[in-house]
Amino acid sequence: MKRFLQSLSAALAIAVTTFAASTASVLAQDLDVPPQLQAAIFKKVFAYVKIGPPKITIVHSAAGAKSKDDLTAQFKNVGLEVDAVEEGNAGKASGNVVYLVPGVSASAAKKVGKKFIITCSKDFITDGVAMMAIVNAGGKPSLLANTTAIGGAGIEVDPQLFRIASQVK
Repeated sequence: MKRFLQSLSAALAIAVTTFAASTASVLAQDLDVPPQLQAAIFKKVFAYVKIGPPKITIVHSAAGAKSKDDLTAQFKNVGLEVDAVEEGNAGKASGNVVYLVPGVSASAAKKVGKKFIITCSKDFITDGVAMMAIVNAGGKPSLLANTTAIGGAGIEVDPQLFRIASQVK
């Protein structure tokens, strides 16, 4: 476990460096943290979440189609299974993990049921819509966990995750 935490901490350190270098390309999108960093970090996070092999469904609005395409490619690049639905079809999300692209309505998230919901939107975390987020915190990616939302969905998470993720209630 210690080695895994060191690996995740190293990934976050690399992410900070890469994040600073790639901020200019992100500004044209609705994602505050580059998709390749999100994919790499979330892949490591899934080892702490007891949901079985992660299959991600990306829920997006029409305006978030480019972000959906970028995220899909990056999640596939790190070896994760992924599909996507528009927010009107959020109830058809087939994955055990649901990624909410910024711009999706909070009501769409309620349609997905008790799945592990991730995002890069700080609003979705503080509002209790999502369980985990990677957000831009002063130019650095930061991992946030909404413990109330996680518990409310009945999802079991290894407590070691909270050593690297800031808790939001």
